[in-house]
Amino acid sequence: MSQYIDGPRKTFDAGGALAQRILVKLSSGVLAAAGLAEEFIGSIDEAAFAAGDPRSVTLRNKQGTMLCVAAGAFSAGAVVYGRAAGKVDDIGTSSAIRVGIALEAATAADDIVEVLNC
Repeated sequence: MSQYIDGPRKTFDAGGALAQRILVKLSSGVLAAAGLAEEFIGSIDEAAFAAGDPRSVTLRNKQGTMLCVAAGAFSAGAVVYGRAAGKVDDIGTSSAIRVGIALEAATAADDIVEVLNC
């Protein structure tokens, strides 16, 4: 039987250890870090420590904003794209997936920033 979620979050099992707030995708039915040019389903709400850990994901189609991990420094207002290891950056390539608009600046890699979903 199918499930239906009418809300901004859904819980999935992790496929392994995952850092908090990275962009994630489904791989063989479990969560994995989304890489450069890979479609993502959302941002994981808290770190997963092992395969099978159930984790909530803020879905990418929700209204409002989500928190993401920066791959490097960028300014508020920058358009950000998915990068390696589920992070975001303002450096886009022809194959990069647009994530949204940064509502705050990232001063260094691994900063957690608010991003307006696009």
